[in-house]
Amino acid sequence: MMNISIIGAGYVGLITGIGFAKLNNKVSIIDLNKSLINQLNNSETPFYEPELKTFLNDKLVDNNLNYFNEYELGIDENTELVFVCVQTPTNLETGKTDTKYIKSVLEKLKELENYNFNICIKSTVKSILVEEICNEINIDFNKVIFNPEFLREGSAFFDFFNPDRVVVGGNDSEAIQKCLNLYRDFDCELISTDPISSQMIKYLSNTYLALRLSFVNETYRLVEDNGGNPKEVIDAIGKDSRIGNNYFRPSPGWGGSCFPKDVKEVENSYQNNNNLPLISRIIKSNELQMDWFCENLLKIANLQNKKNIVLIGAAFKENTDDLRDSPTLKIYDRIQNNGIDIVIFDKNIILTENYYSISSYEDLKDDCLYVEMFPDTSEERKQLVSKINTFKNSYLFRMWE
Repeated sequence: MMNISIIGAGYVGLITGIGFAKLNNKVSIIDLNKSLINQLNNSETPFYEPELKTFLNDKLVDNNLNYFNEYELGIDENTELVFVCVQTPTNLETGKTDTKYIKSVLEKLKELENYNFNICIKSTVKSILVEEICNEINIDFNKVIFNPEFLREGSAFFDFFNPDRVVVGGNDSEAIQKCLNLYRDFDCELISTDPISSQMIKYLSNTYLALRLSFVNETYRLVEDNGGNPKEVIDAIGKDSRIGNNYFRPSPGWGGSCFPKDVKEVENSYQNNNNLPLISRIIKSNELQMDWFCENLLKIANLQNKKNIVLIGAAFKENTDDLRDSPTLKIYDRIQNNGIDIVIFDKNIILTENYYSISSYEDLKDDCLYVEMFPDTSEERKQLVSKINTFKNSYLFRMWE
């Protein structure tokens, strides 16, 4: 058992805190957002993630996990590790990371440095930026370690308890081992490395996955343009054991909170992008995919003589309510004002006034082009498809079929 504090009750911080509490560690989650802490103290879910409600009501988790909105209440002389899980937004135009939240946390932890804890960065940020902040505010960078997260929205708890690998980077072997001890019972390789490498593992893993998704989308366009069957070609390529089918499904485009900013950060790591001819084109390829997808939808609508398009699913992928860089919203923005009435259907997400959306089956109507934005095997989606299939003059489009 270890005494842990986690700064940030967002997606990564909350999942991580619950996970460590379930492993019978004493965990304090600290967030300055009082309303969020009140929600959590009332076992209310601040976002959608499968199993989140179940874990919040788990007896072992409840016994081991506490929530605070003040650092002094959640960190004391018994605290051994403090995980930093705050956002590190990246400007997608310049590729520069905003480190103000990291800096604010480190400044506060500096005030509590008389306690003998190590700082562990889970946020995705280049270690050199953290080192610069530490030097500026006089924190010993050797006390800082890095433990990047590899959680997928929609399967975060499975990913936490069944990681492919655990990575911890730092300059102090004792600090690294302290963190690795938390994962000692996990059935995976525990990797210790230096600070720079630990974060580059995270950045480049996401960059490769984005590249892979862009490759399969370009494959789809290429095969279709040459008169072939994209689904059969992609399925056959994926059967090669060197390639596989994971992250190998065509889509309208990729988005989310991680891929766009992480790819841009890697791209920005070199002043001259000519050094990265492949990586520097990944985001452009994704933008071209969304342009192509819109053109394709308009062609299908014209062929089917439909003046109404319904995009099914508002989030950037299945099993989440995260709208950050959602392809659905980008597709909506591109198609509106093209002589087509477009609407987003999602039973679980209420959109802003910038987007016309519906959430009730009663609002669905005939004579529309219905577009599934991502696969969803839930009963809710099956009911939706059954409803659409009762219409005589509507058309349902799934890119991956």
